[in-house]
Order: sequence, then structure tokens, then C-alpha cells
Amino acid sequence: MRRRAVITSGAAVAGIAATVGVTGGPASAFTGDHLTATERTKARRPETIAARRLIFGNENVDPATGLLPRDRVIVSWITNSSFALAVAGRVVLLDTFVTRLEVTPGRTPFVIKDLVDVTPTAILIGHGHSDHAENAAYVAAKTGATLYASEETCGVLRADFERIANDPVIQGDPVARFPRDAALDLVPVTTTGSTPGTQVLRLKFLEPFAQVVAFRHLHSIATPYDPTYPRNTIVPVSDPRDATLFPPGVLLRPSDPPLPGQLDLRTAGGGNAGGGAGGPVAIFYNITLRTGSNLSLAWQDTIGALRDGKGSAWPDGTPADGQRITDILHQMAPVDVFSAAVGTANFANNGLRDLVDYQQALRARMFVPNHQTTGGSDVGETKSLTHYAIYLQQLRHMGIPESEWPDIRWTVDPTDYLKPLVFDASNPDLTVHKRRRAQLRHFDQFPYAE
Repeated sequence: MRRRAVITSGAAVAGIAATVGVTGGPASAFTGDHLTATERTKARRPETIAARRLIFGNENVDPATGLLPRDRVIVSWITNSSFALAVAGRVVLLDTFVTRLEVTPGRTPFVIKDLVDVTPTAILIGHGHSDHAENAAYVAAKTGATLYASEETCGVLRADFERIANDPVIQGDPVARFPRDAALDLVPVTTTGSTPGTQVLRLKFLEPFAQVVAFRHLHSIATPYDPTYPRNTIVPVSDPRDATLFPPGVLLRPSDPPLPGQLDLRTAGGGNAGGGAGGPVAIFYNITLRTGSNLSLAWQDTIGALRDGKGSAWPDGTPADGQRITDILHQMAPVDVFSAAVGTANFANNGLRDLVDYQQALRARMFVPNHQTTGGSDVGETKSLTHYAIYLQQLRHMGIPESEWPDIRWTVDPTDYLKPLVFDASNPDLTVHKRRRAQLRHFDQFPYAE
């Protein structure tokens, strides 16, 4: 049974923790008059209706038209740090990597074709490592979605597109192959080599319904132990029963020799330890509705050392670099929904200190974790519950009073895949309305990336 939750932003506790209630009612406002004729035509395709109902829930998709509700913001976890969003009736993908993506649904209950058929308008890439940007060039080329990433990562994705376009296995498959007019619509977010926090940009793809702000921040990095707080004492462990409970299927990534149905959709952006250009260059995104509830959602798929001003793409940073980023986060606070990585290269030395620093700067009202299922040695399938305990321990070690804790919406794989959180986008939240209007005006002074 799907979990269906609606947040009414006006129901706030102490101005920080939002109350989230469960609703059994269906979504409404399945209107598509704001969409283009092409968008409405694509939404009506049987495969698009099926994919949207799978990812966003039957109750949140018009079964005849495939339209999504304009009066809801829907967030569906599609493994690791990747999410599918429905905002103003349009689909947005946050990262495109999928943990244990197989030729047929298995422990991960969907396949690459579902990400294509859901028909995204835009794809936002947090950084270019393979466990974030894999599949991005392919899905964008298949759907025409606009692809946003750092300028360094854009160059890698362009090379990915060229390689896939010339892959005889993919282009010889009548379902997997690119359309004849396939192209990559790439929008660089910040310029190559730019200093984190110095270029703040807006993205147009949800205008005039929502403001999307993006800027370069810090990828996770190991910094010296911070004696201000006790060390984390909990060790993430995997459940040894998982392979028996969920027997592995045929991975989509080709084996040697390749098996039927396998496709090479990998990115050249590098693995978790570094890799190609753009791999560790990290972009922070924030989406704020311009009307109704003015709901704000902030997402990042890596957490750098704010107090040190350092990240793996900015290893010689200073506290002033971290403060510059923190000042931007303060302008966004309080955010209604904050999703951030719980996997970090700083885990062994400083636990989740850096995550809590971001969270406190944003005064997050709700927290949804990401980067649990693939990454470094501290994360992986079945480790999410251990990370929940680590997160709670970190909050206590850092002396954060429970009255300042966000509403914690922890997710556990694989049971929380495709279990959408649904937020009311229509009712104004009087507790933050003035603040939201000021935030919108502040960030409207920055230029568009397009």
C-alpha cells in the first residue's frame, strides 16, 4: 500500500517543524492549459500514463490524460540521491543514477524505460560522479528534457551523448535507440573553475510558477577530526540476508560478455573517488513556488565541509568560502523540505557534522535523506536504518535541541522507493509568507542560466 502524505505548510510548530498529515483523498486540479500541446500529447501516451502512475502513485495521475496535479508538489525517491518531482504539473528528475538498475524490475521496482516514459521536462544533476549522473545523457536525449549541470559536467555529458549515439547495440534496439532528431539540450550552471558561492543563477524551466535557484557549493571531503563534538560511535553495517531476500537480476550495465537487454549508459564523469572533469563539482538547487503555499524545496547530493570551506573540488578553501555559501543558505531559510546526502567522505572523521551544518543554516522544517544506497564504504543497500541512528546521534552530539529538529522523514530501501510524499501547493502558509516573498524578490535579482 502506498504511503500518501500531504503537508499543509501553514501547520507549523515553533516556526520550524511542519506537521504532516496522511490523506486518503485523491489529488485534484488535473488541468493542462499551462502546458504546451506537445506536453499534453506526450502525457496522454499509454506508456507515459503507466510510468507516472508507477512513480507518482495512481491517485496522483489522471488515468485518461496522464496529467499531474497543479495543486500538489510530489516527491518520489528513485534510489540513492535521485528523485522524481512533479511541480506545477511538470516532471523534474534530480540526478538520474539508479541503484541496482536491472533489465527487469527487481529489488529496484522499475527500469530505465520508466524514467524515459515519465517524460521529464528537466533533469538537474547535483554533481558528475557516476552514482549521480549515470543515465543522464541517455534520458535527456530520449525525452528532450533540458539537462542542467556544472559547465565541467556538461562537457562530460556531451561526450556521453556522442558515445551512446554511436553505440550499435543501443541504436540497433527499436525501443532503446534515440529518436532521429535526438539532441542534448544542455544548460551550464556556473562557469568552469568558478569559486563556490560566487555565481548564483536562476533556471527558467518552471517559470512563471516556481523560482529555481542554483549555485556551486562543496562536495564532501575528509577534514581533520573536529574535537568540538564526540566521534560517531555507530558503524554502518549491511544486512547479510539481502542477497537471499532480493536475489540479483541481470544488471542493465553490460557484463563481459554482455547479456541480452543490457545497455551501456555509463557516464565518463568518474567514480566516487574523483574521476573525470566535473565529477566532484557540486551544484545546490532550491525550488520555491511563487504562489499558493510558496513551498520551498532544497536538494543537494553531497555535503562539503562548510565550516572549513573545503570540498573535494575545492580542497584549499578557507572558512570564508564556507561562510559565503552559508550566507546564501540563510537567505533561503527556512526551507520547507530539505534533502541532502548522508553519505560523506568526512564520515570517519566527523560523522554527519557537515550535513547538520547545512541543515541548521537552512532552518529546515522537514528533512528527507539521500545518498544511502550507493557511494563510499559508509553507504550501501540495507544501511539506511543505521544511518538514521547516526543522524540522531549527530544531532544530539552537536547539542541541537529537539525543538529545532526538522520533521524527519527517513527513508529505507527498498520499501520507500516510489512511495511519494505529496505536498499541498495551494494554501498560503501565513507563518512564512512575508519571508518567502522577500526571498523571491532577493533571488529574482540574479540572472538566468539560459
